[in-house]
Amino acid sequence: MINTSKNKISLSNRGSGILFAWLGKIINPQKNWIILIIIFTILILISLGFDFNYYQQIASGDMYVDINRADLSIQNLKKDELQKILDNFETKKTSIATLKAKNLVDPSI
Repeated sequence: MINTSKNKISLSNRGSGILFAWLGKIINPQKNWIILIIIFTILILISLGFDFNYYQQIASGDMYVDINRADLSIQNLKKDELQKILDNFETKKTSIATLKAKNLVDPSI
């Protein structure tokens, strides 16, 4: 029982809530904690369900393609394309070397 006389405020049931005399309302934090725990539990269950589904997709091989290591060998490289790339780098190297060797005139002077 709550007695709200002018000089005295008492709570007969202190575990049920807190009285704010200036508002005349009782705040019950137990409801808020129950709501928070329920929301947290729901979020954990959703997360566990998503993670389990993700794990099942990876374990079954649907998510990622498994590559046979025997197929990954040097024989699969295209030698002519690799040679073209190496030749391209060599020509760039020689052209840079010839530009450095020339006495270039600074156009800003």
